[in-house]
Amino acid sequence: MKTKILWFLFFLVCMGVGFLHGVLPHGLSKSVFISPEKIQIITTDAAFFPEQLQKELEAEMHVKFSVTVSRDWESLLAHTVASPGVDLLLLPSFWAHTLAQQILLLDLSSHGELAQRTASDFLGKNDNGFFFLPFYWMKTHIQTPDGTGFQNFLKNKQVSTLFLLADEDLLLKHFQTWKEQGLLEQVNQKKILTLQLDQLLAKNADEGAIELPLKEDSKDTLANLSALLVWGAAIPQTSENKDLVLEIIDTLATPYYQEKYLLQTPFNSTFATVTGDEIPLQRRAEYIRNLQLKDILILEKKDFEAKQKLKSEFNFTL
Repeated sequence: MKTKILWFLFFLVCMGVGFLHGVLPHGLSKSVFISPEKIQIITTDAAFFPEQLQKELEAEMHVKFSVTVSRDWESLLAHTVASPGVDLLLLPSFWAHTLAQQILLLDLSSHGELAQRTASDFLGKNDNGFFFLPFYWMKTHIQTPDGTGFQNFLKNKQVSTLFLLADEDLLLKHFQTWKEQGLLEQVNQKKILTLQLDQLLAKNADEGAIELPLKEDSKDTLANLSALLVWGAAIPQTSENKDLVLEIIDTLATPYYQEKYLLQTPFNSTFATVTGDEIPLQRRAEYIRNLQLKDILILEKKDFEAKQKLKSEFNFTL
């Protein structure tokens, strides 16, 4: 009798194991007995990698993300050089291009399927390799409370605050441009506050002039007021999880994830494959061809002395 009971219990255990192996997305051995692989990520903007998206990817790929949000170049560089270092970087294109020039990023050329998803407008011609996968783009503008343009804002004594994106390279470009245009003295009469992208988006229009994503082409005729910014993914050479991170990037770049989460971000997609009915035309990759890109600020590489130049040339401390 005792033997029969033991065999019956053994049968139930086997049935349970078989059931779990069938219903769990990655099988029983990976989902239950193996701890999730920890993936270290640095992103310059929290909006790039929303928490809900993180959780869904963690569940699907049986990983655990450790995400640091930082726009500190020195810190990001230190983590990229360290061995073992950070596994995945989500960052602006000009930061990635600077890291690639220092031979710090993994060449993705052998993974041509990633580039094939990306609209050709966002793929630079580089014979030395493919180190950065663009995900998002944005054309910025400075939105004024009354909508009459930046120069009228500078003349308006009743509105005193100018909110700008806390990016030292873009700030330096702005100040250099305003100096060339003879507007620097008027700009310096305003109170300038720098904020992260998600903080800028939370500002009310009546609080001042705000640097924001442009939803449709601006009627402001002032040259070099807008900037074209591109964000994407790169893998440091020092990552110990390169193959897994490639899988994560590949999954994140699929139409399913891009179309599900794009509208929860302030960005527009760079992927030619993101064409779902719920995605407005102005949020798609091809819409960039409808915009005026003449006299627009474009950042091509990181200026290591940007903070110092802002302070020494323009008496501005970030």
